[in-house]
Amino acid sequence: MIFLTSILAINPLDGELTEFAGPDIEADSFDEAIEYCQENGLGYCKVEGELIEEVNDIPDFEINLN
Repeated sequence: MIFLTSILAINPLDGELTEFAGPDIEADSFDEAIEYCQENGLGYCKVEGELIEEVNDIPDFEINLN
C-alpha cells in the first residue's frame, strides 16, 4: 500500500505557514507508515492516509499568485 503524507512549512512566496504534500510512503499499514517516517528521518511528516486512486487526467489551469 502507498500512504500519503503532508508537511507544515513556511511558504517562501508569502511567508505563511502552509501545508504541503510530503513524500509517498510504501508500507503494509498506517502504523507501519508512521514507524517508517520516524525511523527514516521523516518524523516531520504527517501520514494522512492510504492512496486509493491516482488521477492522471488533470485539466490544465492557470494559477495567479499575485
